[in-house]
Amino acid sequence: MMNEEKYLSILSYAAIAAAFLFMSLFFLTAGMERVLTVIPDDAAYYFKIAQNAGAGEGLTFDGINRTNGFQPLWLSILVPVFAAYRGTPEAMCRIVLVLQLVFLGGAALFLNSVLTRYFSRRVVFASLVLFLFLVFVPAANGMESAILVFSLTGLLAYGSKAGVFSRRDARRELVFGMLCGLVVLSRLDMVFVPLVVCGFAFGSALMAREGRGARFARAAAILAGTAAIAAPYLIYNRVSFGAVMPISGMLKSSFPKISSPGYALSTLGRVGWVGSIAALGYLAWFIVRLRAPGYARGGRSYFQGAMAMMAGAILLHFAHALLFMKWAIFRWHYLPYKLFGVVMVCEPAERVLATDIAGRFRLLYRPAVAAIIVIGCFTVSGNLSRSPGRSWGAAAYTAARWARQSTVRDAVFAMKDAGNFGFFSERRVINLDGVVNNLEYQAALKERSIKAYLMIKGVRFIAQHAFWDRPDITSGNYDSYAMTYQSHRYRCESEEIVLLKADEVYRSRPYFDGPYETVFIIWKMRCGE
Repeated sequence: MMNEEKYLSILSYAAIAAAFLFMSLFFLTAGMERVLTVIPDDAAYYFKIAQNAGAGEGLTFDGINRTNGFQPLWLSILVPVFAAYRGTPEAMCRIVLVLQLVFLGGAALFLNSVLTRYFSRRVVFASLVLFLFLVFVPAANGMESAILVFSLTGLLAYGSKAGVFSRRDARRELVFGMLCGLVVLSRLDMVFVPLVVCGFAFGSALMAREGRGARFARAAAILAGTAAIAAPYLIYNRVSFGAVMPISGMLKSSFPKISSPGYALSTLGRVGWVGSIAALGYLAWFIVRLRAPGYARGGRSYFQGAMAMMAGAILLHFAHALLFMKWAIFRWHYLPYKLFGVVMVCEPAERVLATDIAGRFRLLYRPAVAAIIVIGCFTVSGNLSRSPGRSWGAAAYTAARWARQSTVRDAVFAMKDAGNFGFFSERRVINLDGVVNNLEYQAALKERSIKAYLMIKGVRFIAQHAFWDRPDITSGNYDSYAMTYQSHRYRCESEEIVLLKADEVYRSRPYFDGPYETVFIIWKMRCGE
């Protein structure tokens, strides 16, 4: 008869395969409108930039302006995909989403490999189930989330297998540092991971009573590996765009000036708060345990140290969000908090199962895991079956298909939140919130010369996807609408662009953008006015 450890091992791989196959089936067979209800509009920025770069047009979203408004590692993976195969936008979207599942499946295997080194199969299986529902499914969003999760779990797995920090081999630390660099390139606000790792490594070297030189060499190797991977991209930004930070980061962050924490506090949600509190608790426990008399390094020393460093990185990320983030913080920014949480629970769970009263908890193990699976399946099913009528992404897709069929190939549009519309329309669409534009556009906003800017760029159509405070526009009972655009770089607004009801060329059916009923409208822009 198969023992429980073997049974749970097989079940773990089966759960990973089931999650991969289920999500692949959804992405490959569901209608595109339904697919777009679960991926953010920003994902299409990556698709369009990769498509243009793969076609030899350079790093541009609109085919007119150069931009660096993206996370570099995910884009560098997508460019060869779009260069190798030039399918319809719908086909390419599905291909990219399945590609993400490959990376997430790899992340699940990394996690399984690491956790089985330190914990029983019961604990590992429960952690993997949580990972699949809380990290795997949400990270399959077309954004950089999947490659970030893959990079973090790969870093954790390599450090465990190579014995980083426990063996005197600077080459391992160099590779470890290079993997830290990939984490940074997967999402730039993860720079706190190598910052904490290097701080720990140099701090340990300073406090060491012997072998200090070797420890410094290993710490320097980590720093050198990180710099070797991350520095070329940052230098490229500085040389080509005038700033180390990409345009999207410049618009969202006030660094080094402190911003009001009100916005960040309003966006944290349960994931941000629970994750940061859990990180603080784990770090405090680790420090107390480390300083306790008679403390001896045990078999989980690498795991505990790695989790403490991840906790430190999360707390720094949390502090950065509170102090410097002023715009466009979204739920996927906190996925590392979820990843930390589903791994962190392994240690207390293992301790509980090892106590004298473990028999009681073992009786509850199967019902508890079964409950997690049932609740998770219902939640995922509900999220994947949301009505397209509750998503403006689906409305943008419908409008994009109209533009693809009803306008000439060289037509130029302008729009805020232009991802889906720009990618699926196969038209040049200038992004008017600026995240995949550049500083030239920010200057036009500051100088209140947006009309001249749009005319110079050849814009003939302006689109808008949401009208929260104008029910007259939603109903069509209006004469004109005065549109302004905000510069998050300079914190100012452009001059007004007056759009007339008579100039509407497209109007969608009503749909909901959050709690607001609205419509998607495209106006023809009057030249010279």
